Amino acid sequence: MISALSGSVRSLARRVRRRSRALGRKEASTAVARLAALTAAGVATGDAIASSLRSLEQRRDRTILLELHRAIRRGAALSAAMTAGGMPFREAEIAVVRAGERGGSMPRALALLAERMERESGGKRRLASALAYPCILFAGALGALSFLSIVVLPSFTTMYSGHELPASTRALIAFGDGVRAWGLAVVCSAAALSIVLASLRRRHERFARLCDHLSVSAPGVSSLVLPRMTHDACSLLAMLLEAGCEAEEALALAARAAPNRTIASRMNAVLRSLRHGVPLSVAWNGARLDHSGNAAPLLEIAEATGSYATAFRRLAELEGAAAEHALSGLCRLAEPAAVVAMAVAVGGGVLAVYQPMLGSASLLLGGTP
Repeated sequence: MISALSGSVRSLARRVRRRSRALGRKEASTAVARLAALTAAGVATGDAIASSLRSLEQRRDRTILLELHRAIRRGAALSAAMTAGGMPFREAEIAVVRAGERGGSMPRALALLAERMERESGGKRRLASALAYPCILFAGALGALSFLSIVVLPSFTTMYSGHELPASTRALIAFGDGVRAWGLAVVCSAAALSIVLASLRRRHERFARLCDHLSVSAPGVSSLVLPRMTHDACSLLAMLLEAGCEAEEALALAARAAPNRTIASRMNAVLRSLRHGVPLSVAWNGARLDHSGNAAPLLEIAEATGSYATAFRRLAELEGAAAEHALSGLCRLAEPAAVVAMAVAVGGGVLAVYQPMLGSASLLLGGTP
């Protein structure tokens, strides 16, 4: 029993140490941007890493460069060094570097990779900042109602004992009673449900596929998620093609790198159709990836001219604009709704507290209202 417990503790300690040493995407993006700038100036990759190590003082950024530098000094290529355990680089990103090594265009490959990683982190920051204000207002409205119903109102209701209170005051009292009785249980249940759903999505493939399918097909959600997913896929395809990958190889890598399983399945369908001789424009539309109708004409032009990278980059720009438009529309709806909720919560709470005094002066004097 004791040995089993000590083994579990040691396993947990090893897991915590590995997590504390895990390198983040932000640090990787900074390191790649530095290498891209130096190699674009004509510095060799190994010299660029060594120069960055001498000038960089941030510990976590330095850790990534140290690992890359050690692998390169042992004779490994940069793409092979990026596959080491703990490195936060994805398969498609490593493929971009590998294509740059094959074609002798490492500065261009690193510049494309730095651009993608910076765009990815910037998109997450924009989403968080866009939804932060409505969430803060909704939380403020709930907090104001809870404070008025639990802290303020009980001190007033003792003066009105034996008399019927207004409906607004009774509703606020009932809300406060509900928060006291069920608030903690609701919060804990919501947290537990989130953990269970996240665990199910991580461990069960069928449940994860269902969640991914709903995110790109459910009404209301798909208009926000699907353009973003298509934008990421098209921008990755453009980057892989510009780095020197063949079309089929780029599609296979982009499908493996897609975070949404439904999008990955549709891209694999495009790849299968392409291998059977179907034109890319027809295969892309047949896989239900051309929801906006912009892909078909762009890919038809690319089939005639061979400029697939340009076509996918333009398509990524159009899908990114559609995703930004959907996000802006959501914010335009969420912000007024949050302001109204805040106003109703504060105004209704104050009215519920002071309505007995404002409308029933005789109640305060002990008379009949």
